[in-house]
Amino acid sequence: MAIAELTEEAYVAEEAATEGAGRVRVAVHDASRIEWSLSVPLPDDKPLSYSLRVELQIPHNTFVRHTPWDQMQAFTRLDGPAIATPREGDAVSIDQLRRGALAMASQLARASDGFARHCRLAGSLFATAAHSELEEALTIWIEAAVRISLEARERLTNALPDHVEPAELTRERKLVDEYISVRLLEALAGAGRGLTGLMQSRSANTLRIKSAIVAVEGRLAEVLFEELAYREERGFGNADPSSPQALERYLERSSRLKKHFQEVLFLDPETFHVAERAYHWIAGFVAVVASTWAFAWQIALLNQANQSSSASTFSTGLFTLALVAGVVYATKDCIKEIGRNWMTTRVHRVWGAQRITRYRAPARRLPGRDVVVTARESFDQGVANLPDPLNAESGATVAVAVLSYEHKGSVLPHKQLVASGVRRVKHVFRYDLSPMFGRLDDAMKPVPVLDEVTRKVRFIDAPRCYRIPIRVRVECGGHTHEEQSTLVLHKRGLERLDREENKPSNPSLAEIGIEPN
Repeated sequence: MAIAELTEEAYVAEEAATEGAGRVRVAVHDASRIEWSLSVPLPDDKPLSYSLRVELQIPHNTFVRHTPWDQMQAFTRLDGPAIATPREGDAVSIDQLRRGALAMASQLARASDGFARHCRLAGSLFATAAHSELEEALTIWIEAAVRISLEARERLTNALPDHVEPAELTRERKLVDEYISVRLLEALAGAGRGLTGLMQSRSANTLRIKSAIVAVEGRLAEVLFEELAYREERGFGNADPSSPQALERYLERSSRLKKHFQEVLFLDPETFHVAERAYHWIAGFVAVVASTWAFAWQIALLNQANQSSSASTFSTGLFTLALVAGVVYATKDCIKEIGRNWMTTRVHRVWGAQRITRYRAPARRLPGRDVVVTARESFDQGVANLPDPLNAESGATVAVAVLSYEHKGSVLPHKQLVASGVRRVKHVFRYDLSPMFGRLDDAMKPVPVLDEVTRKVRFIDAPRCYRIPIRVRVECGGHTHEEQSTLVLHKRGLERLDREENKPSNPSLAEIGIEPN
């Protein structure tokens, strides 16, 4: 098998395994935000419906009530593996180069995942791979990454023969070259981490394959040296471990390159909140009802006052009139507020969502800015009492605040996008949990231990962490996928995400019959 075909075959196999199904991924994005992403196939002939539900159970004593929409960041982009190489004689555009660079990055990521997968298998307790087999398998993935980068540079960084290109296109080709270099370095870094993890594994097979690991490390070092020399020759600039400023500039440049190229795949969102759209109509209607009620009472009170003829009853009636009028107008304001809130809640239920979003293709991709995805979204907050995990039979309960995000959408077919290599639509959501950090206990707490040598008590710092169960459920094309995990965090931020494969989880908000607020 040719090395260049490895990642494409891996992609085809992955597509066949998940055909018609959505793929979801949950991860920690940074110190304060958790991220979940969903990839939905782009249909060929008819719209494809899907749904996503994410539920977070936060300890009630640490929860800070807030507006969930203000804490969430969401964007949607197209996804696909095909490299769009212009044919001879065709005009080349900047967007074509950017899409080609992104396709190359996707293939490099698959090669990096393949290398990491082989390292995990070799480091397992039941691994039986021979020395020569492991070295060959790992080396193939490194060579695949090198070949992908070389072929992408040949396709995307060299101008077509006998063509005079504008200056902006020439600059874009240089950016493509630098972006390919950055993604190759990231793939090589991932390979280095995989080898380190393999060396540190507890498998009995590790000592037997140590020489293979050393050989692969040598080849990895050669590729890294060649790429760094190439960057130096091109004037891209390398990360200098002795200079914090140089490292900072390198990371900033890498981030800007990534955003520059991924921007071409983003869809343009058109979002409106149902409550805001209907608010003025609801407020006007409720105001008419409340004013009519108050006006009717005003007429009734005036008629009662006119019927009082004597002076003694006039003063008493005037006092009663003023008191009742105050009550009437206060009740009028209450009717307006209660009616507005009640009808706003009913509007959410009628529309089936709190927010409606349409994602359109940019005009440079589809001149008509066609709608690619439509979605209805809701974000609810509720409180639930779960059984005490220490002794569920005791009847004790633990209060938790439940955040429930629900996304129901439909992906529309577009033959032009499919022909250009697009295979999926990817939603990315990032939720900021920093409002609750102020209520968390200190990140480190002193714990007493007994020193075995001196037989004296001493104190060590132990991490004080909190755990938030997360449940994700995806339905797409008749397939259902559920994923459960636990987010570990402390006062300084998010720490990690622990997967829970076969471990029973806490019941969801719907299962225990709690109505969200």
